[in-house]
Amino acid sequence: MDEARQQLLQRNIYLLRALRSVEFFMLMIPIIVVYYKSCGMTMHDVMLLQAIFSATMVLIEIPSGYFSDVLGRRRTLIIGSFLIVGGFVVYCFVNTFSGFLIAELVLGVGAAFVSGTDSAMLYDTLLEMGNTTRGVREEGRQLAYGHYAEAASGVIGGLLAVISLKTPIVAQAAVMTLLIPISFMLREPQEHRRIGRSASFAEVFSIAKRVLVTNKSLRWMLASSAMLGASTLSFVWLLQPYMLKAEVPLWMFGTVWTLFMLVVGFSASFAHKLTARFTNVQIVTALSCGVVIAYVAGGIVTSWVVIPIFLAFYVARGISNPVFTTALNVEVESHERATVLSVRQLGVRLVFVIVGPAIGFVSDATSLNTALLTCAILFGVLLTFTLSIWHRVDHRVATASV
Repeated sequence: MDEARQQLLQRNIYLLRALRSVEFFMLMIPIIVVYYKSCGMTMHDVMLLQAIFSATMVLIEIPSGYFSDVLGRRRTLIIGSFLIVGGFVVYCFVNTFSGFLIAELVLGVGAAFVSGTDSAMLYDTLLEMGNTTRGVREEGRQLAYGHYAEAASGVIGGLLAVISLKTPIVAQAAVMTLLIPISFMLREPQEHRRIGRSASFAEVFSIAKRVLVTNKSLRWMLASSAMLGASTLSFVWLLQPYMLKAEVPLWMFGTVWTLFMLVVGFSASFAHKLTARFTNVQIVTALSCGVVIAYVAGGIVTSWVVIPIFLAFYVARGISNPVFTTALNVEVESHERATVLSVRQLGVRLVFVIVGPAIGFVSDATSLNTALLTCAILFGVLLTFTLSIWHRVDHRVATASV
């Protein structure tokens, strides 16, 4: 490989970090539930809206991943960037459920195009450079950069909300426009190219069947990923109502969010050290226990003193993403990598589509505390089930290979 090509590939890594940082620079997230409520929405409405966003990603996730495998990572990221910008622009001009719905549909399609493709591009870039051993570390660094940016945006978004709840949303749309030039500057890695292969839906189903049916270890790894991912995603939308109930001042929302995002980034950057000492099943089991305990604590006590316990959700987010992503990257071929990574995201979103609105309904019909305890029981049972089978399958495979 010539030096010029090597430099372009190295630049890809930095650009992907920048892309992730801009994508995660979410000025509106620390106050978005408060904003929804100011527009007359209930918690069921909030969860339903986010479930529709997730359902959109479910429908588009695998086709967009396959699109990335067939037509290229760079083109897919460019399309996704334009759609994400469009979704946030719509947010600037609406204040009703139907208006938010249009924005979330556009954002869902855009997020599906970016989801998995950025990780696949990173791994294929490292593959062409001959350095895939950096996989967990670089994926962790990308996630860390993203969440450090999200941490900074929390403080800024909270301060902008003092002007008005709409101000962070307008600023959000402006920041997201940076995704477009960054995606154009990327260079396509060569390793994933499908020489002599044509696109077909039959191959999409073939890949999905191999991952979900034939390969039992991958199936239960993905199932565990879906349950853990949905458990932390559900809590994101319950945190702000909890802080309101605990009488945390609005101006502190951004600060709390910043702290949590710093924890995610810090955790992600050290994920590779854990994988060197423990198995993936052991790591995910420990993270799952922390999540369930945090749900129980929030369900029993409503006070600002419980908020530090919620760090468990963000440690889980930070560590699990690079662990699962790299484990999948190792198991699959380049020409199907983005499709398989999209299957993982599909699982998380699909579980949330089912669980999210139900949690919102429980919160409105009973109390937020009951909703949190319901999450503890539900995700505790689901995680115990998927993790026990994943452990059993991996143990059987390891024993057979001796």
